[in-house]
Amino acid sequence: MNYRHHFHAGNFADVMKHVLLLQLLNRLNAKDKPYRYIDTHGGAGKYDLSLAPAQKSGEFLTGIHRLVQLSEMEKRQAPEAIQQYLKLVEQLRSEEGKGSYPGSPWFALQGMREIDKATIFEMQRDVFQQLRHNIRDKRAGLHERDAYEGLLGVIPPKEKRGLVMIDPPYELERKDFPQLVELLQQAYRKWPTGVFAVWYPIKDRAMIERFEKKMFKTGIRRQLVCEICVWPDDTPVGLNGCGLLVINPPWQFSEQADQALQWLFPHLRMQETGGHAAVRWLVGE
Repeated sequence: MNYRHHFHAGNFADVMKHVLLLQLLNRLNAKDKPYRYIDTHGGAGKYDLSLAPAQKSGEFLTGIHRLVQLSEMEKRQAPEAIQQYLKLVEQLRSEEGKGSYPGSPWFALQGMREIDKATIFEMQRDVFQQLRHNIRDKRAGLHERDAYEGLLGVIPPKEKRGLVMIDPPYELERKDFPQLVELLQQAYRKWPTGVFAVWYPIKDRAMIERFEKKMFKTGIRRQLVCEICVWPDDTPVGLNGCGLLVINPPWQFSEQADQALQWLFPHLRMQETGGHAAVRWLVGE
């Protein structure tokens, strides 16, 4: 497997994913009872955008770099979701250097409470060693394990409440993500009240439509689609946009997600015309 997230850290897709991740946790925090956060592909936990992989791709320049360059007034006028995200990014940058950018496990642990717990998977040996170095939190259990089989072994968690973040290396997936659909069906059967958030790339609209049809046919209710496409669908750039499919989204999350994406879109879009940001129900109640 060749995928290394360091090349893509801090790009527009990371920005979108991390903003929405924090909002999902905020909604879970609204109830007193503890919950479990499960990250199926935790990566290194933190990244240094000044190092060769990120510098070679330069993807962060049209992602987080655009946002940190905004004026203080522009940041204060942003939705609360964006302000929370940027404050956490600035916190890490001030602590560990201007090139630092957090991964999902770091963001999640910042957004969680002391009573909540995390289970984080990473199967690549060298990346897992980085994860162990970067994430040292008594609330987090780190597992060097393939989440495609490990996830089913840890759900439902003892807390009964929680969020599963799934962001696999899509070079292992085929066409309309059949492995992912199967995993979601199995996980949902074991934990029908869990919140599942699945990040996916948008490179070919026809493939995404097939993926959505497959998910619709699973019979799983309450599936929300959040999308941001910084290029028009027919632009041959490799990654036109990305989506986050959320099963069992918490109360008010859809409205907050839409507000955040509508703000992000004009700041992250790659040209003046085309592209979009949208939040819609794939399957309702």
